[in-house]
Amino acid sequence: MIDVVSASEAVAGLLASGAVKQLAEDAGGGLVAGVIARVRKVFGSDMRSLDALQQAQQDGSGAAVGDLASALAWYARRDQGFAEELAGWAAQAGTGGVTQHVHAGRDAYVAGRDQTIHQRSGE
Repeated sequence: MIDVVSASEAVAGLLASGAVKQLAEDAGGGLVAGVIARVRKVFGSDMRSLDALQQAQQDGSGAAVGDLASALAWYARRDQGFAEELAGWAAQAGTGGVTQHVHAGRDAYVAGRDQTIHQRSGE
């Protein structure tokens, strides 16, 4: 069974991330351009979902990525084939690893209590 939520979040993050732009340039736009074209086709004339896609690509904010992930999951729950495509894109993009971002207010030794850690683990 496909974890539609995780796959949707991974693909939404993929489409919104700055790394995707680099990946698209390096790969001639293959994976990313194909995903965007397919997502646009699935969304059809659903302006809310298309806007979520555009917002995620433009600003990449957490809210925009969340809206896109929600739209992707909604469609994937209704179309098993699209859900399988999402899972495949997430796997191709290598989103199964762990990404960790650490921000320390002062030097790392002193800032042990002043740090913010955002961690995402794909499964």
